[in-house]
Amino acid sequence: NQIEGAIEQSQKAYELSPDNPTILLSLGLSLEMGGFFGKAENFYKESLRYNPNYTAALNNLGHILDHTERPLEALPILQKAHQLNPHDNNVRLNLANVFISLGRPTEAEELIKEIKTAAAYNSLGIAKYVQRDWIGAKTQFKKALSVEPDFAGAHENLALTLLHLKEFEAGWIEYDWRWKNTANRLTKPIFNKPIWNGGQLAGKNLLLHCEQGFGDAIQFIRYAGLIEKSGGKIFLACQPELLDLLRDAPGIDEAYIFGSQIPSYDFHAPLLSLPGITECLVTEPKTMKSYLKVSAKRVEPRSLNKNLKIGIFWAGRQRHIHDPYRNRRCPVKLFEILAQLPNVSFYNLQYNQPITDELSNITLIESFPAISTFQDTAEAISKVDLVVSIDSAVIHLTGAMGKPGIVLLNYAADWRWGNGFGTAPWYPSIQMFRQVVPGNWKTVFDQVSTFIKHTYLP
Repeated sequence: NQIEGAIEQSQKAYELSPDNPTILLSLGLSLEMGGFFGKAENFYKESLRYNPNYTAALNNLGHILDHTERPLEALPILQKAHQLNPHDNNVRLNLANVFISLGRPTEAEELIKEIKTAAAYNSLGIAKYVQRDWIGAKTQFKKALSVEPDFAGAHENLALTLLHLKEFEAGWIEYDWRWKNTANRLTKPIFNKPIWNGGQLAGKNLLLHCEQGFGDAIQFIRYAGLIEKSGGKIFLACQPELLDLLRDAPGIDEAYIFGSQIPSYDFHAPLLSLPGITECLVTEPKTMKSYLKVSAKRVEPRSLNKNLKIGIFWAGRQRHIHDPYRNRRCPVKLFEILAQLPNVSFYNLQYNQPITDELSNITLIESFPAISTFQDTAEAISKVDLVVSIDSAVIHLTGAMGKPGIVLLNYAADWRWGNGFGTAPWYPSIQMFRQVVPGNWKTVFDQVSTFIKHTYLP
């Protein structure tokens, strides 16, 4: 392995000269290429201890801090590198990427608009993308690919942009590049059977497998019910949290947890490849307004509480927390705006999340048993009248059950929510409310409050 060899060589040089900043930088770079980010960071810092103005070490340290989701720490380091060497394109690019991570895309564009490399075009595309300039983003990603045709990250970014533009056929083709994009930490499962390319199963068995987040699985499992089996069977491999919920999904004959023994099958397909394979459009078939349900044995009589019962969910995975364009989390305190409505009761749909002091002015009813699987979540959703949630697996499940819901969307909302206003393209029971100004959740909550008042309250 070349990287292991490079680490070994750098380690030997370091042992001979442990205070040489160039050797320390080289060892850090070898470790970073091997995925040892923590160790690499330490050697970059050690290099700077001996030479505080070493531009290459500042640049690499800033890059690794941004890569490990610490852009606030990266910013002053890369700004110093840029001051020391304002014409270094690598420094400019890494600083631009930090600006994007911090929700400052126009500053990023200014830094790199003259750089004609695939990586710079890709970053320019991301800056356009977060500002909802899909045409501009598409142009930049295509420029990146004209320079470097096998740039998997640019292919994947182009795919998401094409899906925003409703260029679905081209978008799903490009989306297959996600398996080659090491940046998104997706690893294609190893299967010894060919990938399914569509058509009737005709007595053959197909293994579908979940990928990415829980919400993605809940959204795309609908395609299993559209496959012509013709005597074949469809198996599903999924995460443990989804097993009870998805084993009864339309089209699924048997479901298994990843890593367990799965019966013999002839083909396999990742769930998010199904739209491209089956050539389905993005709009949901009319017959699928509700395609997931609570296990019959778990449904209990509804509460006698006459108030409008609202289930709330406010915090998913922590990503892009410093970027107001892309941060999906909303301040939980803003739910107080909805608490001012008359005759409403709030139910906590947050799993493994203790109630914080921020919710002290909202009376949350904790009437559900501990939520540990999505069948538990489905049971909780079945007992409320309305779900109000950020973009999350909870709102996907609400829509998949055909239950009324409101999704609170960040400015650069995901492609699957269309323009982010009105009825959701994939879920007829979900209404969308999106930020018009990046980071401004207050206006979103004010609009939701008015909507609930006029739609649900007498």
